[in-house]
Amino acid sequence: MIVFSKKLVVIATAIALGACVTTKTEKIETTKAEPAPEIYTDMPLDKALEAGINYGGNTLDSVKKLIKARGESAQAAKLVENTLDQQTDLQPHQMMNAAHLFITNADRFEPEFFRKLVRSSRVPARMLGWQLAAGKPSRDIASAIESELTYAIDSGIEENVLVPQMANAVRANQLKSSYTVVRQGLMSNGAEEFVLAMAALEPDRASNEFLKYLAMVPPEELRQLTLSSVNLYSCIAILKHMRRHAPDTASAGFENLYFYSVSRNTGLAELAQVVLESYLPQNSEILAQMLAKHPVWVQMAYLESSRRRMNPKIGLLLGELRQATPEKDVAREISEIVQ
Repeated sequence: MIVFSKKLVVIATAIALGACVTTKTEKIETTKAEPAPEIYTDMPLDKALEAGINYGGNTLDSVKKLIKARGESAQAAKLVENTLDQQTDLQPHQMMNAAHLFITNADRFEPEFFRKLVRSSRVPARMLGWQLAAGKPSRDIASAIESELTYAIDSGIEENVLVPQMANAVRANQLKSSYTVVRQGLMSNGAEEFVLAMAALEPDRASNEFLKYLAMVPPEELRQLTLSSVNLYSCIAILKHMRRHAPDTASAGFENLYFYSVSRNTGLAELAQVVLESYLPQNSEILAQMLAKHPVWVQMAYLESSRRRMNPKIGLLLGELRQATPEKDVAREISEIVQ
């Protein structure tokens, strides 16, 4: 077992205390951060692993090279697993470094160890369990993931599993049966990882269901530079996915793509415009009728953006819109554009 000192934690605490204001005249001395130890050829394996886990970075890389050169991957993986299993006071950076060493050196990730981690009372340990499941996918781990998701839902503790790391694990293990849990995670958490997992598991189905997430943002919010109701990166990932897997025009929320197409965020607007234009010319009448039902400001904003990127497909859409819109100002503006 690798024994860790508390030096790094003490150092960080001392530095933080040193920055505090005091009314006393004496000086507060801070402990200087110790340099990372040198990794030498015959360094004991447990000491090398301790250094890699504590310091990360170049030290971690040197430890990995040492383990490979000495052919000690199996021993290293077991020592790291014991550390992750028994040390309850590891700091997040130490856990991440240990996880990296485990994924690099372990032949497999045992389901029993996975269950112990994801059922831990410590959040970092649960996150680590999902991370290792993503880094070491297997049939046994896939089965264990399914069991843990079912257990969490049946026990009413699904908030413990609706995390981005879970989505990565489900995606890496290609668990289509857990698609609905990932979808629930997107709607409650909004992280991009849920988008990527849904897109990988059920690409066509995901496109239609992504519309529900996009509809969570109020139209007025899209007229601002920042978004608070949805995750910007998730929206970008969704719109990029829709360029390859177009949603059905009859799907609920499809009309909201027009709000994104006139967003003040130019990245979102351009992606949404590309998605909408992929339906032209075959669905120009349907798209025109949808746009005609939107508020005047949306129609006018769409016309303004169309003026800058006019092409025959857009011209056909605007011709249909001129016939469908009940707004005279919109029809007049279209006549000016298409002249």
